[in-house]
Amino acid sequence: MQLEKIISLANNKTRLRLLAMIRSLRASGCNLPVWIIPFDNDRFELPVNCAWWENKNITGWLDANHAHKVMRKYQCLLESNYQFVDSDVIFLKNPENILNDFSGFVTSCGHWHNPDHTTTKEVLEYFNKRTTIWQQKVFNSGQFACDKALYDFDNLKQTAELPAYKSTCVDFKYHEQPGVNLLVNLTGIPVTNITLQPYYMESTWAGDYTDENYERFWKNEQHKPYIIHWAGCDMNINRPIDELFLAFLTKNEKEEWHKKVLETGAIKNSFNKKLKRKLSKIKTAVRSLSE
Repeated sequence: MQLEKIISLANNKTRLRLLAMIRSLRASGCNLPVWIIPFDNDRFELPVNCAWWENKNITGWLDANHAHKVMRKYQCLLESNYQFVDSDVIFLKNPENILNDFSGFVTSCGHWHNPDHTTTKEVLEYFNKRTTIWQQKVFNSGQFACDKALYDFDNLKQTAELPAYKSTCVDFKYHEQPGVNLLVNLTGIPVTNITLQPYYMESTWAGDYTDENYERFWKNEQHKPYIIHWAGCDMNINRPIDELFLAFLTKNEKEEWHKKVLETGAIKNSFNKKLKRKLSKIKTAVRSLSE
């Protein structure tokens, strides 16, 4: 495929992640425009050759249904020749070079061996009627590329609102991943995962690299991943690989990042303490009733 743009999703809360992603993209040699889907109205000034990109039909429809805002990613499915990445991604290689020889729908994640969070009951029913090796067709909706527009708006809306699919594509309250997986696979487009044979790209998930010598897996340049995706990992300094992300922040931005990490940790600790106290009171009440 011949990429024409990079697409992401962000708001001001994910500003530092997005800036690091864009800088890593430029460092890889890719100068394509970056289109940013606004998660909400909390926007900020973007770097050069980047722009906010909102499809009013998509956002209006989803907002009217009180759908999760990450489902705004659906507007990617109306486009062609793009690479989508969440803001918690950095590029190690130019995606134009990596994807040049591929066509169709391309992903590079490990959900084929860990399909958790990619399906709902409805998605599994769909897959199980069609193949016993459906795991090869699921993917992480935080990173994918496609050279074809899979829907127009009316067709997407009509498909997503079908009784068999609406609970997954519109009403699912947690995230967009099952919805994107279902909508893509419903089109019948081939899904190529380049961590599988015959390509065998090493993992793109930061969580698979647990020690300081993570680059030992990348000695074969052909199998080195072109992105690293934190996908569910806390992007702090707990793992050596997190330094790849931090390297694209300025000194002031690193200080801002660490401050946010500490504040988030303090909030979590406070919440956990309150939760423990409530659970303790509940246990005491239950114990007293049983005596």
